[in-house]
Amino acid sequence: MNSDWQTLLQAQAARPDDAWVLLEGQATVEAALAGWWEVAGVLLEDDHPWEIPAWSGLEVRRRPAQELRQLGEPSRHRGLLGLAKVPAETQEVAALAKSLAGGGLLVVCPRLSDPGLAGAVTRHAEACGAAGILFGRESASPFDPRAIAASAGAVFRLPVRVADGGVILRGLKAAGVDLTGWEASAAPTGWHPPAGRRALVVGDPGHGLGPFWRAACDRHGDGDWPQLLTSLAAEAG
Repeated sequence: MNSDWQTLLQAQAARPDDAWVLLEGQATVEAALAGWWEVAGVLLEDDHPWEIPAWSGLEVRRRPAQELRQLGEPSRHRGLLGLAKVPAETQEVAALAKSLAGGGLLVVCPRLSDPGLAGAVTRHAEACGAAGILFGRESASPFDPRAIAASAGAVFRLPVRVADGGVILRGLKAAGVDLTGWEASAAPTGWHPPAGRRALVVGDPGHGLGPFWRAACDRHGDGDWPQLLTSLAAEAG
């Protein structure tokens, strides 16, 4: 871990890097710690009342409120910012797909444009008991602070993978995962949830799945994506 984590935190706030995550707010830092993420350190406003968990071993530096207001989004961080390292296994798509139980469920987001939606899908995936969620490189990052906030901490509890779309698809197909695609503009097809390993592929509401993922899906579901996810989860259960 780089010892000068405060410099890295400031750089992350200005220009995000895939290797690091800016943690905004007490709840987010605590969720990262609870998920056993490696948190490099925390910046606190001088009068912030947070009681640092003794077991965490965190390095904490207090700074004037004005300094922290220039980093991140004040309405989200409320005087507490942290820096975490993205887990090394984040790119291990094939291993996650192979470990999927016979009736297991994954969620795939190849190219979502809205970080808030990326976080919302992550939150719903966890709530439905999904075994993990996969994001394409073209998608909004699930580690964007806006996505983290919308996930309500689910991004730290659910296995998250980020990789090239081709890598994701090869890993899923090699593991025998059946793909159900969702697009906002799709016509009803009268679909039925598949048996066995399955994944919901969530298209961007504005741009859909794109030709690559549209052709890759084994079927296309009706309704909105939360309904589809619930239906797939019920079949898996």
